[in-house]
Amino acid sequence: MKLYLSIISFLFIHLCYSQVIDLSQDELLRSGNVFLKKFNTSNSDIKGNPFLEEKFQKGNISFPNGKIYTAFIRLDVANQKFEIKKDLNSKPSSIEIDNSVSVTINQDNFKNRSFELGNNKTIGILKECLITEKYELFYYPQKIIEMPNNNGISAPPTGYTKTPQAKWKDNSSFIIFYDGKTYQLPTSHKKMIELRLFDEKLYKKYRKANKL
Repeated sequence: MKLYLSIISFLFIHLCYSQVIDLSQDELLRSGNVFLKKFNTSNSDIKGNPFLEEKFQKGNISFPNGKIYTAFIRLDVANQKFEIKKDLNSKPSSIEIDNSVSVTINQDNFKNRSFELGNNKTIGILKECLITEKYELFYYPQKIIEMPNNNGISAPPTGYTKTPQAKWKDNSSFIIFYDGKTYQLPTSHKKMIELRLFDEKLYKKYRKANKL
């Protein structure tokens, strides 16, 4: 995490009238930019949850024409969809958005973007961290299901053993868009330098000055 914070700070140094309308859900879906999906409850057999934040938080869905739909929202990371409620007591709906729509949850901005990582083309929901003239830094929230390891588990004398439980595991990362390419940030400064996104001497000098 220190690496990511240092990159955000480094990018800051490297920097050489919406109409708010309380739309109804019908109006939201008629916009053509949001696609309603049947709500499914999460699998109770898996420990944890597939959400970025389990609790619904106040947020907005913003459209290219300037209109904004206000709701309680959470991000289903595993399925790359948003779940919305008109109020905390209402039943949630699962929605998909296209790349013209932006979603704000608790002042964090999210966009659905298409990008390439390695040789694989990916479509994912990204959280905006920092946008400069040269760089775009985003957080890419992901979760995977980690299966239990049955090795080394022996039954007690009674002959009964509890079945190991699968669980949701965080698999998120930070990505940078630079010069028409997408880079997934590594977890070490050495590998970060090898990407050649920044001047190596300047990057090392910044790390040393800030004890990173």
